[in-house]
Amino acid sequence: MRGYKMKLALFAFLILASFNCTAKTIEQVRSAFIFQMSKFIEFSKPIGDGVSFCFFDKDNGPAQLLSNHSNLISQGKPIIVHLLEKISATAELNQQCNIIYLDELSYSKVDADWLTKIDSNIVIIGEDIRFIEQGGLAALIKEGNKIKLYINKEKLNNSDLKIGSRLLALAKFYPE
Repeated sequence: MRGYKMKLALFAFLILASFNCTAKTIEQVRSAFIFQMSKFIEFSKPIGDGVSFCFFDKDNGPAQLLSNHSNLISQGKPIIVHLLEKISATAELNQQCNIIYLDELSYSKVDADWLTKIDSNIVIIGEDIRFIEQGGLAALIKEGNKIKLYINKEKLNNSDLKIGSRLLALAKFYPE
């Protein structure tokens, strides 16, 4: 248990240090988590010019915060933030994105089949347990004043993604 707490403290420190500020809001913490997660994921398709993050809400939340930090590096390459308008354009998402983040508002606009149309080697991150239950890979869920990472064990096992053990140690698996 003590080792787990040390890993958690180290991970939290790395998250905060990478943004060179103290995270104060839930959105800042989510942004830091999303960025740090990209460092611990081995993508099966080539990354190309950088790790591509796709968002649908450009004015709020993680998209706004990450796009303001253009100097961030993940896996030795810069991050690329795509601000997309058409959530239904799954072919475009499959070509452009390594990581897709869906806030609750964006997720409410997709139908039940949407998750099945996204390439299984793209990390899709949501904000609630319902997202995991319906086939999302990961969710950053607010519990009290903290953010917890949940990972869909079945979805992970059916993808070619490899998630580093340090990140897995911090996650809760669903279903348990």
